Amino acid sequence: MFGAALAMFMIILLVALAIGIVIAVFYLKNLQDLLNECDPVNQQMPPVNVWLMFIPLFNIVYAFIMYPKISETLRREFEYRNAPQEGDYLKNLGMAMAILGVVGLVPVQAIKGVVGLGSLVIFIIYWVKSAEMKNKLRSLPKTSSGVRLSDNADLLD
Repeated sequence: MFGAALAMFMIILLVALAIGIVIAVFYLKNLQDLLNECDPVNQQMPPVNVWLMFIPLFNIVYAFIMYPKISETLRREFEYRNAPQEGDYLKNLGMAMAILGVVGLVPVQAIKGVVGLGSLVIFIIYWVKSAEMKNKLRSLPKTSSGVRLSDNADLLD
């Protein structure tokens, strides 16, 4: 009886872990695509660096580096395209996620519940707003700063 319960618990745990990894992959792919929409001149970090968020413990510190760099990249890109946006280009939301990630390490169960819910809400808002910004960038004409061999950045560039 105990063995069956343990096996069921392990299966549920593995399924939850797999779902979490899939969500993280889609989220990070969205951030990478957002940065890829920006001209390399404006990028404050290589788009591929978003995948560093998969490194345990390092991701807690890297969030404080990555989210401001994404914000600055967006600010520069929108200004570069002569289409500045209102707001802080997701900086405060990103910093809130980074701070909640640190606070979530506090071993007090009551705090973990509130922080977990807050993190989830901010995570969803950040994802939606970053996707909106990506779509805005796609709809704006690109300012040519160099010679492109193709319109498909993945093909030759």
